[in-house]
Amino acid sequence: MRVQVTPCERYRLRVTTWGSGAPPHAVVLPGLSADWRALAPQIRTLRRLGWTVHVVDLPGFALHPSLRAADANVVQLADYVARVIEALAVPRALVLGHSLGGGVALHLALRRPELVTGLVLIAPAALGVSLHWIYKLYCVPLLGRLLLRPSVLRASTIRRFLVGSGRRGDQRFVARLVRHGISARPRALSARAIIWANQPRRWRKARAFLPGGEQLGIRIDGRLTELSKVPTLVLWGDEDRVISATDARRCRELPLAEVQIARGVGHSLPLEAAGWANEHITRFLASLTTTVSRAA
Repeated sequence: MRVQVTPCERYRLRVTTWGSGAPPHAVVLPGLSADWRALAPQIRTLRRLGWTVHVVDLPGFALHPSLRAADANVVQLADYVARVIEALAVPRALVLGHSLGGGVALHLALRRPELVTGLVLIAPAALGVSLHWIYKLYCVPLLGRLLLRPSVLRASTIRRFLVGSGRRGDQRFVARLVRHGISARPRALSARAIIWANQPRRWRKARAFLPGGEQLGIRIDGRLTELSKVPTLVLWGDEDRVISATDARRCRELPLAEVQIARGVGHSLPLEAAGWANEHITRFLASLTTTVSRAA
């Protein structure tokens, strides 16, 4: 394992790399306030299959300073990731993203398609409009500050919001997610900045407080068909209470997209259904490698 730091304007992005450094390359983007541990089973699978894996922590989530709202638009985050890929001298890479990381991956593929060979999106943001209702409260200035203060996730919160019925009663699994929780102030401030920076603008902001408006600020509208030639695997849990699996319907706009829905699984799919997810990823990578070889 190698850890390096890539400077991007006023920020420093931590990159953790496993593997020989030779192709093929995979860039992994964790979700909001998460780190590589939330995708550890998928990282191990990529490594076992011979991929060089680079986990990119977004600005403020691993190193100081905290991310500012002025720099936290999802498009800006995608540009930061693109600069990291260029700094790594990686010509093209598979991009695997979970939750917010999936949304950043989609925007990256739109803005810098020459860097992306394929996408693995796990419960990604930016496809639909709705997030869990509590995100509306995060957008209220004073209340949002209170709710987004540094804290550790409780087992009750994890069972209620993040885990599906299949693992909800698994005390050891829930305790593991509690241990993964990070209470560092910079991470909380950076998460707050992203939520505030990606609110809808002007009159659409009022709509965000109606049902199904939380993702209006980051949703990809009108451009999704530009990804029609990008091989894409989409994995979702049918009991996801953070980002609804119904958002996967938009993948019909992508001819090369494959969608798989896991039953009894929530938003923590990479850990909840690791074996299921890795089977689909392994098969997808085999077909992706074949496609890339033919194109070459």
